[in-house]
Parts: sequence; structure tokens; C-alpha cells
Amino acid sequence: MQDKRRTEEHFDVVFSKATAVATKLDLQPIQMPHVCKPTKRYTGQAAAHIHPDAQSLYRVKFYNALDRVKTQFIERFEQAGFHKLQQLENVQLHGDMDKVVDEYPELNLRLLQVQLAMFGANYTYETSSDVASIIREMVPEVRGLFGQVEALVRLLLVVPASSAEAERSFSALRRLKTWLRSSMSQTRLNNVAICHVHQKKLDRLDLEGICQSYQCQR
Repeated sequence: MQDKRRTEEHFDVVFSKATAVATKLDLQPIQMPHVCKPTKRYTGQAAAHIHPDAQSLYRVKFYNALDRVKTQFIERFEQAGFHKLQQLENVQLHGDMDKVVDEYPELNLRLLQVQLAMFGANYTYETSSDVASIIREMVPEVRGLFGQVEALVRLLLVVPASSAEAERSFSALRRLKTWLRSSMSQTRLNNVAICHVHQKKLDRLDLEGICQSYQCQR
């Protein structure tokens, strides 16, 4: 869906609608903001890029917003912990035993399999919330027969589905902006940003070999 939205044709439609709404409501027309020319220390010898019109400027901002949303969805829903919880939920709802159960010492694979079969034969449910409601309404004597099912429900209720890492700022450049930025050229900032974004690749580099190569050049 996002690929269809990230096209010039789709943006042109959105921009035309926004312009029409602004005109209808007698608002200030969409126009270019005041352009501040950056210093050469930041841009280097290359000429600073200036958008020719407001539509070109907001097209870039529109694409940036879509990319940011896509990245946040990936960071939120593609985490390893989230997939584990999906596997646990499949165990609970469908009785499909998975090796992920072995990662939780509070769960006994054999007992859980037996209790889930009994639970499914006596109760009707479609979601994890349904299972939790059934367990909650049981009298203590009956609930004791489904101790492993209850333990699985508690795991799904209390284990966080994702870490707080996804709440961090999307912009790597914003995290790099420190007091050093005021004395850093654009070329150096680009190099630092590349190292920051590709930290895993950087960790795999042979630092000793790089030092030796640098010494040979001197």
C-alpha cells in the first residue's frame, strides 16, 4: 500500500486537494518557506540544493513521512520477541506445540499439550482474550486442572510484545547532533553518520588491518 502512495501521481493528487481546501477555506496559499542558505562549512564546495517550488519541497517531506511510518512499523512488528509471542499464541489457540515452549521454564510441554486438548474440548474461544476470560471466571478447583494453560495466559498478558527501542527518535542525525556539530564539516558529519547507521558492519571491520594500512600510507 505504501509503494502506491509513494509516487508522484499520488502526491500530486494529495497536493491538489490540499490546495483546493486552502482556497475554499480562504487560508494562506501553500508556498515556499523562507530559504536560509547554509554556510559553506556545512555544505562544502557544492552548491546548496534549493527546491524550485512548494510542491517539490513538500513532495520530499511527504515521502519522508511515509518512510518514517514504514520504518516504525518494521521496528515495532519485526522484533524477535514479537514473533515468539505469536508462536505462543498459536500454541494456545490451536494447540500447535512449538519448540518455543522449551524457552519458558514455567511451561511443561507434555502437561500443556494434555491440558490444551482438555480445554479445547470443553470451551469455545477464538482469541487469547477469550481464553483469559474463561480462566478468570473459573472456580479455583476447576482452574487448578488447567495450571499450564493459566501459566501460558499469564505469559501472554505480562510479557512485553516489543522493546522500548522502537520509541527512539527515527532520525540518526538528530541523535548525532552534539556540541561537536558546530565545529564539524559536512564531509566529516556524513562520514560519522554512515558509521552510526552501519554500526554492525563497522564492528566486523579488522581494526588492526586498518591501522596497518594507514601506517603504510604515511
